[in-house]
Amino acid sequence: MNHKKDFTHYRWVNLLNTFLQTVLVVLLFGGAMHIASKFFWRSDLTQNHRYSLSAETLSYLENLDKPIRVIVTIASEGAMDEMEQLYRDVRGLLREYEYAARTNPDATFEVEFVNIYQQRKKAQLIASEYGVQQENLIIFASQDRQRIIEPYEIYESKDRKRKSFRGEQVFTSALLDVASDQQRTIYFITGHGVKRVDDTDPVNGLSELGDALSHRNFQLRPLDLRETGRVPEDADLVILAAPRTPLFSHEEEILRRYLSNDAGRLIVMIDPGRRHGLGELFYEWGVLVDDVLILDQDQGTLAGGGDMILRGYAEHPITQSLLDNDLVLVSGLIRSVREDMGRPFDDSLSLQPLIFSSRTSWGERAYGTPDENWTYTPGTDLMGPLSIAMVSERQLPSQLGINIPGGRLIVFGTSDFVSNNRIVRVPGNLTLFLNTANWMVDRDNMINIPPRPTESIELVLTRENINHLRLTFLGLLPGVVALSGIIVYWIRRK
Repeated sequence: MNHKKDFTHYRWVNLLNTFLQTVLVVLLFGGAMHIASKFFWRSDLTQNHRYSLSAETLSYLENLDKPIRVIVTIASEGAMDEMEQLYRDVRGLLREYEYAARTNPDATFEVEFVNIYQQRKKAQLIASEYGVQQENLIIFASQDRQRIIEPYEIYESKDRKRKSFRGEQVFTSALLDVASDQQRTIYFITGHGVKRVDDTDPVNGLSELGDALSHRNFQLRPLDLRETGRVPEDADLVILAAPRTPLFSHEEEILRRYLSNDAGRLIVMIDPGRRHGLGELFYEWGVLVDDVLILDQDQGTLAGGGDMILRGYAEHPITQSLLDNDLVLVSGLIRSVREDMGRPFDDSLSLQPLIFSSRTSWGERAYGTPDENWTYTPGTDLMGPLSIAMVSERQLPSQLGINIPGGRLIVFGTSDFVSNNRIVRVPGNLTLFLNTANWMVDRDNMINIPPRPTESIELVLTRENINHLRLTFLGLLPGVVALSGIIVYWIRRK
């Protein structure tokens, strides 16, 4: 009998069985993983369902017909507590967007987290493609459109503490913004020596502002009222940036009709010492632009070179993020803009100041004289605090008993805060203008998704509690494990 042959045969059979068992195990786990990746169920167990998408968002994702790419440059490693929380909130919410969009065969929703300091090549590609290379941003992009979201937009805060998370509202708005065939259009009035968005001059140019608006999916176009004779129908917002010479009367009439008849949106920036030619329009909308120069002798309100630091804000959607994050504005020459108390009575018109100078400031009327040792003159000058920006808007009553939004006008007593050398170095300046533009075109206001309150759990322990925990974790639990080992050893000895 050939035992060697039988042993060889047995060994090959054993190897074959082992191989087949391995293949079956791999196929079993592979099939289970494939099934789990295709058919799975997620549940949000958080108390306020922070990561559960609303029916409105789910409907938008279901009908999405374009690819969406989301790039997040928020780093999780080595970040402060607030940024770590931001990273977790953004990551968790975007996962829900990916999960909800997976059943839509006509679109893709791709999320990518990029550390711009560690992934340099990828950061350079993002900079070349989207024009930004900055940390702590969320970029929504689709084809040739993009919108940038900054951290302050995601939370509602009070007293510099986060009170609610509005990520879904902001993300869904950005999703619709970049996926829509319609783009918000801003017209910048030309002529009269205005500041231009294609001018790179550090003092008189607005190219940095133009780039910031373009990166947020605004389309910028020039508007020469002398040639067109009207404001184009596709204008979502019109901006007049610091005219050096007054507008002609027929140009003022065009803007007046645009605001009143077409419920238009107009931002005007008027520098001190400049005639604007908009007196009738301002009077009709209850705004008075004083011919003064705001001065202040308090060194705490002055930056280097005599620039004014502004910290006074009224509560308004435009200024809320400035209040919440304690951001300041820095600007050069400023004039006051306030409510015209002699305006015609109009109960459909509401006015509100936005920004104030300090209590030690005043509006100097004799600023054109060569004397630079100006002091406040009672009865002539205006005593601070003075308003330097006003919002005027109309609500039009309808036959159904509801108010329909009418025109909106915002007048700033300076344009210096958006010039190239200001808007790059002072975060509050850019935040203010972006908030203004977004509010003027009702961006985010059309999404009916309420913010969700944030939760902070504070655990207060007494010394006695700490001693009990120390005894439990350092004594009781190891003792139970040791006792169990002794019992098992004793049983096995028996």
